[in-house]
Formats: sequence, structure tokens, C-alpha cells
Amino acid sequence: MAVKILLDPVGNTMNIWWGDPRDAAESVEVDDSHRNDVMVLDKTGKPISLELIGIFPNELNISHFVKQFGGDPKQPFLLHS
Repeated sequence: MAVKILLDPVGNTMNIWWGDPRDAAESVEVDDSHRNDVMVLDKTGKPISLELIGIFPNELNISHFVKQFGGDPKQPFLLHS
């Protein structure tokens, strides 16, 4: 199966799938005190995906801009010059 990489600029995450997303059975936090990443496991406990959280610096993080201008990050927000 091909590797899929999904980038979410609003959620500031990147998902890397090397397994079938339909086989996802459990999500566990990666044991690292410096990261909040999540490993997705199938029903046998085999890793099939990794979600990297907080991949963009604040200068490129859309959620950071929304908070900076007093907007609600859960509502749609249009950046413009």
C-alpha cells in the first residue's frame, strides 16, 4: 500500500498513513516529553499511522493568527492582506 501524507494547516497537524485508515482501532500518544504526537494502531496493535502535532512554527500557524486577532479558532477565518 502507498504512503499517504495529509497536511492540515488549520489544525497544525500532518498525518502519515502507511496502513489502511479503515483498520484503525486505537490511538495512543507517543511517549515523548517534548511532543504530543499520536500513533494509530490496528486491532492487532500494529502501527498504521502517525499524527504529528504542531508542525508549523507560529509564523506559519494559522490557528496562532486566529487567536492573535481575537477570533474563535473553531469558526472559519479568512486571512487577507
